[in-house]
Amino acid sequence: MRNDTISTELLREVEAFLYREARMLEDNRFDDWLKCFTDDVRYWMPIQESTDGSSGSGTESDTFALFDEDKKSLELRVLRIKTGAAHAEVPPSTTQRLITNFLVYQERRGQHGVTFFGKRDDVFKQIQGDFKIAERRVDLAQKILPTTISIFF
Repeated sequence: MRNDTISTELLREVEAFLYREARMLEDNRFDDWLKCFTDDVRYWMPIQESTDGSSGSGTESDTFALFDEDKKSLELRVLRIKTGAAHAEVPPSTTQRLITNFLVYQERRGQHGVTFFGKRDDVFKQIQGDFKIAERRVDLAQKILPTTISIFF
């Protein structure tokens, strides 16, 4: 969504939605966060692999993804976090977000921190007056990633 093609009012509504969504994640309110998505959501993070110095961006059909999830798999990830079965999230990570392309800081077990940065492309649908995320694509800028990425973007 480009802010020069929509009304200022609509832009403010989308920004407010994104601020509320970020707060839900920071407060570990994952059940509320899941309600931000359509039932047919695609939530994915393609890998930007390149060995020749190019951007490495292929077509969507031939791109490997670190995760490529639907609503059901997001619900299962949340359930694993809530029950303690997601060992990388015991104790839960502390995260902070900036509403820009994105910058997420994660601190795990009070021992080390990781900063993720990149861009996120969201597709919204308005359903009964409420915004829902129909697709979220996360493109990390860094090429060296931690062993486990267990947080949501």
